[in-house]
Amino acid sequence: MFSNSEIRRVFYDFFGKKKHQRVLSSPLIPAKDPSLLFTNAGMNQFKGVFLLEEKREYRRAVSIQKCMRVSGKHNDFDEVGKTDFHHTFFEMLGNFSFGDYFKDKAIAYAWELLTVNFHLPPERLWVTVYQDDDEAFRIWQEEIGVPPQKIHRLGEKDNFWQMGETGPCGPCSEIHFDRGPEFGPGEFVDGNRRFVEIWNLVFMQYRRDQSGSLQPLPAPSIDTGMGMERLAAVLQGVASNYQTDLFLPIIERTAELAGVDSRDPARLVDLHVVADHIRALTFLIADGIMPANDGRGYVLRRLLRRAVKHGKSLNLQGSFLHRLSGEVSEVMKPFYPELDQNRDFISKVIAAEEDRFNRTLVNGLKIFDDLLQDTIEKKKPLLSGMDLFRLSDTYGFPLDFARDLAMEKGVGIDFETFQRELKSQKERSRVSLQEKRKEISGLKKIDRWQSEFVGYEELQTEAQLQAIYINGQEVSRIGENEKGILIFDRTPFYAESGGQVGDSGCGKNSEAFFLVLDTKKAPSGAILHEVQVQKGSLRVDDHARLEVDQARRQQISIHHSATHMLQAALREVLGLHVKQSGSRVQPDKLRFDFTHFNALSSDELEKIEQAINEKIRENIPISRQTQRYEEAVGNGAIAIFEEKYGDTVRVISMGSFSRELCGGTHLQASGEIGVFKITAESSISSGMRRIEAVAGEAAFSLIQKKIAIFEQVLGHFGQKADSILAFLKSLEARSRESEKQLKKGAPAPGADIDALIRHSRQIAGIQAVIAPLAAADRKQLSDLADEIKNRIRGVAVLYANCDGKSHIVVSVFKDLTERFNANIIIKKVAPMINGKGGGRSDFAQAGGETITDMDGFGEKIGRALAGNNEI
Repeated sequence: MFSNSEIRRVFYDFFGKKKHQRVLSSPLIPAKDPSLLFTNAGMNQFKGVFLLEEKREYRRAVSIQKCMRVSGKHNDFDEVGKTDFHHTFFEMLGNFSFGDYFKDKAIAYAWELLTVNFHLPPERLWVTVYQDDDEAFRIWQEEIGVPPQKIHRLGEKDNFWQMGETGPCGPCSEIHFDRGPEFGPGEFVDGNRRFVEIWNLVFMQYRRDQSGSLQPLPAPSIDTGMGMERLAAVLQGVASNYQTDLFLPIIERTAELAGVDSRDPARLVDLHVVADHIRALTFLIADGIMPANDGRGYVLRRLLRRAVKHGKSLNLQGSFLHRLSGEVSEVMKPFYPELDQNRDFISKVIAAEEDRFNRTLVNGLKIFDDLLQDTIEKKKPLLSGMDLFRLSDTYGFPLDFARDLAMEKGVGIDFETFQRELKSQKERSRVSLQEKRKEISGLKKIDRWQSEFVGYEELQTEAQLQAIYINGQEVSRIGENEKGILIFDRTPFYAESGGQVGDSGCGKNSEAFFLVLDTKKAPSGAILHEVQVQKGSLRVDDHARLEVDQARRQQISIHHSATHMLQAALREVLGLHVKQSGSRVQPDKLRFDFTHFNALSSDELEKIEQAINEKIRENIPISRQTQRYEEAVGNGAIAIFEEKYGDTVRVISMGSFSRELCGGTHLQASGEIGVFKITAESSISSGMRRIEAVAGEAAFSLIQKKIAIFEQVLGHFGQKADSILAFLKSLEARSRESEKQLKKGAPAPGADIDALIRHSRQIAGIQAVIAPLAAADRKQLSDLADEIKNRIRGVAVLYANCDGKSHIVVSVFKDLTERFNANIIIKKVAPMINGKGGGRSDFAQAGGETITDMDGFGEKIGRALAGNNEI
């Protein structure tokens, strides 16, 4: 019997001897592929190679890829738990040939590995081929020796693979294992559980064009995929993937927590779903995906809620999933050490989301009961699919729950409408992931061009103009005062990438001078210079001298090197679970998004700042190395999940403090940064934080400005630095006490209602009072606004500054809410004070920053009420 660890070893050793390059699994987040929510096959990371968009140093590869199949064409979500072999998360073993060997060797390798190395009896293996693939049929029969009655020809649906509507495609051949007569009859037919597919060999030999015609590829390739879990079940001699050593420890731990027998047939579906989903959750979070209401985060949230539902069917009360994530780490950490490194963080994320769901589920049950009762009273046969989807989407109320509870009352569910709404939700999630490349994608035939980037070594160079685009159209000339895009054969200008903004500067020759306003990159590798011609004109094939704005580049490099130091410091202070999820590097500031569950304390922020500034003062040399991707990551270099890396990568190192894969521009030593200062820390979503910071000249200017303001405050109050805080606290206390005395039994300051009404205005034929009050609190504003609106039978908007904040209330007479909705009005007004608000159609309120221009603010509100968007 082969353990899953031994399967990996044998698989890698076999193809290593066949001169295949071992390639690490890519993350579950596809690298710059907006067509996919998740990595769903081993070939995903080689897609550019198959499409001839990129080249690798090797022509043979082998990998064990972690995959998710929960959406789109390859979607196993609804089958999980019902079958022995379907999962959301799984591992795919694959070997690949990029124009090297083809059908004969692919088939021979697969047969040798299965029968010789894994010792599967040849007589128990069956194969399928595409109905027109006589070559594959011949190889199986004549070269391998498979009897013709065990080779089945199938149609395009089963045995023809294509990447998309157009592009590389080809026939495939599947290898099936006969599990024996206890699983079904001996006929090899669709739906017979006796035969299980274990390996799919794809022969990419065609390219499908726009007309649907198939054209032969100049260099046919091989893409194979074999499910680890299925292979383990076959080699370990068990009937189900869930009985393998990949799942059993998780299932047994779940059964132990629930107090049930892990072999009880009545419990298997629930146990299997929980085991499958906790594996998916653990790997998704380890790869930096956090719960959210759209995109990948929504899938994670849906998986967790479904797992909780099945846990409750096992009588598991309260939060339990986070206690199982550690079991997943134990099973998989020898192959995925990041699971063990992030064990505590993964557990915290799952526990928090689980608690959140348990709270919302209580509310969902109340709403569901109302819906069910209403359906019964109206004698409807089905619960509304639209209502059930809203319940599921808002409260995470599982459809299975709804169906089971409805069936107890003899009511069905409108499954068709629910599925239609769910499909729309998935489509919205997919749209939210699309990359916005309108300027680039609009350029005709841009893929013809490539540019050599020389900007690491030099900031000025001579170059030849290859192409000119104006308004998306390729032209031969660009004239004075015109804007356009220029593509040169070589350039020192860094194109926006990896979060770093593009370079700017200028270019010139004897006939022309132009400004380079920004620089971007096309998928083909062409570097696009967005320019404005100041003098003369340029034609295709002209030569020009390109010059990067050196001072701006230096400030960008300062902030980029500081960003690397920030990530290293965050991991040092907070833990290794910190992963970059986004960044923006500009000449005057930086932004860094990362995974972390709690707001950072002032003490943590201070430690992070201190650690970075210490390393700046150490003046650590910043080195650049070119290494193989696997070697760099193996040596501890940090890779960013959504970035796409080739075989050879650039490693930026700052001693032992920081080591990252990065194609951006950097300094020679950390001391060039000068100083680093955090300006803000905030939450951007559940489990995701953002730090904003400045470095170099920008940080020095900020510190100078703050010191100057501090000195002004000291001078204004006549205090010294060591006493100003106590003085201001005392002043604040006295002010609060005065306000309390003022408010006791007193009407709202400035609350002459008759005077306020006399100064009302007409808006769309309705009487409205829009007025400021002096030092009134929110309750006083609310009471007064309600009284005014009832007296004038119109709209009252009152606002005031109190306790260092502003308060706004909107009160609308009940008969006018169709025309003037208080909640909509407050949503328009709140952003004016950088605040938030809400309420009902007849009353709403908001709070925010202090209002400095009371009269001007009233005019803005008036325009908002009148429907004028100039606010």
